[in-house]
Amino acid sequence: MYRKIVWCYIFVLTLLELSLNTKLTAQGKSHGVTVHDSLIEGITFQEWGKDSGAEGDGAGARGGRAVAAGALQLSPPALDFGRAALASAHALTVTLTNTANTTMHLASVAGTTPDFHASFFESKTLAPRGNTTFTVVYLGRREGPVAAHLYIHTSLGVHKYPVSAVGVASEWGLWPLLGLRVPQNASVEPLVVLHNPTDSEVQVSEVYSSAPWLRLALPGGGRAAPRAAWSVAPHSSRALVRLRVAPPGGGPATAYVRVRGAALPAGALLLPLQARAAPPGEYAAPPQLRLLPRGSRDAPDTLELRAANSAPTAVRLQPQLWAARCGPAPLDPPPPPDPPAAPAAPSAPAANGQTDKGTANGN
Repeated sequence: MYRKIVWCYIFVLTLLELSLNTKLTAQGKSHGVTVHDSLIEGITFQEWGKDSGAEGDGAGARGGRAVAAGALQLSPPALDFGRAALASAHALTVTLTNTANTTMHLASVAGTTPDFHASFFESKTLAPRGNTTFTVVYLGRREGPVAAHLYIHTSLGVHKYPVSAVGVASEWGLWPLLGLRVPQNASVEPLVVLHNPTDSEVQVSEVYSSAPWLRLALPGGGRAAPRAAWSVAPHSSRALVRLRVAPPGGGPATAYVRVRGAALPAGALLLPLQARAAPPGEYAAPPQLRLLPRGSRDAPDTLELRAANSAPTAVRLQPQLWAARCGPAPLDPPPPPDPPAAPAAPSAPAANGQTDKGTANGN
């Protein structure tokens, strides 16, 4: 009897620990699409997997036929997010109209890149000339332009919808954490550091993750901290949480960290994280280094990198650095001076004793 009570107590404590440190997501399947709700609150989104349509597939998806021309209309005809900051979810609405002469049933939206996500349709069945809407979210993973297609699965075929954006660095100092390699028995615990670019103090109210394998801890340890620990002064930076990354085996896993605060863009920042488990071996902390552009008169930037080994045998490390180097370039020699102008030939006197420069007698 006492053993059962102890096990129930441990189970309750485990659930409480998960609820304090993570936010679990709803899971489901539709055309190889995983359902998740961690991008924008109140909207359920789809995240595609390996079964989604591949880029360059003429039919728009494997085994699917394209929608006949004139049977479907989208507004806008192509979705361009323009310049959009990383670590923020940017949402745009798309209107889909059934221009065919028959009823259209909508199944799902699949994609070719994790930068773009689509919600479910407001209505699953469209009569002729009927319309519905869905939301597309861009959550950039790297700086620079990105273009892809969304594949809209309908009862009349698959429609290929172009989407694009240009990812720019976040002024809040958050960067996606991609390609993390986590060896067995290793402690990979990057810090989430928030920079306040505004002239006012920013108060963070909540930080949580979307997966149970991505745990959160206070930067200095402990189980509690005052509210001021998440207050960021103007034009300064502060570490908010430490991420404890322990991805499951079987390939790369993706999770999201949401930082909430009234003064943040749209009330929250969203940090994608992708990691995979690896055999015991060497690793580095922090797992990524971010260097910002600096001028020739700025002070040197010194970053500390710690190497560790989770394997039972020693490894030899050889540090090397590949990076672009900047330095003063020699000035181009000045262009040669223009040759002196040739002296003008004297003008011939006119018949009345005048020249084009004046009169013959100097008047």
